[in-house]
Amino acid sequence: MPIPVHYLIGSPRRLAIAITLFVVLDLSVLVINLWIAEQIARDAGAINLAGRQRMLSQQITKSLLLINHAPDAAQRQAAREELALAYRLFATTLRAFDQGGITTGGDGKQVELRRVSQAAGRKPLDAALTIVKPIADRLDALSKTAMQADAVYRWEMDYMVSNNREILANMNRLTSALEKHSVSRIQELRAVQTGAFILAMINFLVIVLGLVKQYHQVAKAGHRWREVAQHDALTGLYNRTALREALDAGLVSAAQEQKLLAVLVLDLDGFKPVNDQFGHAAGDIALQKVANALLHLARESDTVARLGGDEFALVCPNLHGDEHIGSFCDRIVAGIAGVECIESSPGCLSASIGVALYPTHGTSVDELMSAADRAMYQSKHAGGSRWSLAELNR
Repeated sequence: MPIPVHYLIGSPRRLAIAITLFVVLDLSVLVINLWIAEQIARDAGAINLAGRQRMLSQQITKSLLLINHAPDAAQRQAAREELALAYRLFATTLRAFDQGGITTGGDGKQVELRRVSQAAGRKPLDAALTIVKPIADRLDALSKTAMQADAVYRWEMDYMVSNNREILANMNRLTSALEKHSVSRIQELRAVQTGAFILAMINFLVIVLGLVKQYHQVAKAGHRWREVAQHDALTGLYNRTALREALDAGLVSAAQEQKLLAVLVLDLDGFKPVNDQFGHAAGDIALQKVANALLHLARESDTVARLGGDEFALVCPNLHGDEHIGSFCDRIVAGIAGVECIESSPGCLSASIGVALYPTHGTSVDELMSAADRAMYQSKHAGGSRWSLAELNR
C-alpha cells in the first residue's frame, strides 16, 4: 500500500521505508514476470503432451491393425515394437496427468507434469482412464515384455478401433481445458503483476512528491533562516550585515548606471534618559516606534537597517542634488521628533543624521559608512536634531 505524502514528509525513516517498498514492489514485478514465463513454458509443455496423446492413441490403433493384417512377419514385428513404444508413452503421460509425475517429452527429455485438478480437465481425463482400463493390463504387459513374432492382438484391436474416437474426443477436451486453465492462470498472474506495478508507480510518485515537498520545506526553512539572519530581532529591520550587502549591491548598480547613492547614518538623541527613567522595556518600545517611523518615511527603493543600540542607517539610491537630499533628511528629522517614545509624550527623541554620497565621499562600503558616521557625529556635536553632509576627504 502506498504511503500518503503527508505521512512521508519530514521523516527520513518513513522515506527510507517508501523507497524500500518501491524496490520490493519493483522486484516483485520482475519475479512475477519470471514466474509467468515459467508457467507459460510449463503449461505449453502440458498442452503439447495432451495433444500428443491424440496422436499416440491413433498410433496404438494403427499398430494393432498392422499386427493383425501385416503381409509378413517382419512388418508385424515392427508394428509390435511401434505399439509397445506408443502405448508406453501414452500410459506414462496419462498417469502423469492423473497423479502428477514424470513422462517423456517430444525431445526425449523428461518432463514433470502437475496433476490435473480443475473440473474441466478432470472430467475428460477420468473418462479416458475409464476407457483405457479394460485393455491396460494387456497392453502394459505388451510394452514391458519381449513380444512373440506370431502373437496377435485381435481383441485389443477391436477394442481400440471401437473406442478410439471417444479417446480422441476426451484428449481434445483435456487439451482445451488445459489451454483455458493456462490462460486464466496467466491472466490472474498478470493482474497481480499489474497491481504490483501500479503500486510501485504510486509509491514512486509519492517518493518524488515527498522529496519535492521536502526540498521546498528545506528551501523555505533556509529562506526563513536567511531572513532571520538578515533582520534585527527587536525591530524587524535589516541588520548591519544585510545593510552592507544592500549597500554593496547598490554601489554596483550606481556605478553601472552612473547615478548617485546616499548613505544615511542616524543616531537618536535623548534615548539614554528614556532607558534610565522608564526601563529597557520602554526603550525597546521606543526603538520599535522609531523603526516603524523610518519605514514610513523611507521610499520603496530605500533600505532601512538598525546597526545596533539606538543607531540606524538608510541606503538611498537616486537622491538628486543637495535640495533633494536636504528635504529628505529634514523629513526624517521631523518624523523622528514626532515619535511618542512613551505613551502621550511626543518629542522626547530626536535624530542626528550623517549623509555620505557615492562617489563624492567614497566608492566602497567602508568609505561611505565611515564618512556618514563622521557626519552623524558632526550633527550630534552641533546640538542634534539635524543632519550634516560628510566633508570631502583632503
